[in-house]
Amino acid sequence: MSKSIDHFRREETKQAIDDYFECATFCSVEENENECQTICMERHLKGNYF
Repeated sequence: MSKSIDHFRREETKQAIDDYFECATFCSVEENENECQTICMERHLKGNYF
């Protein structure tokens, strides 16, 4: 049973990373890019890594 939990966590982590990169691709170069990327990190990665 722990194998299925580990698999689920890995898939959840992969999804969070994919969501972050998708969000970051929409950040405009003309706007404050660092601020946009920070928002993406907080929105998609904070629960998994921070």
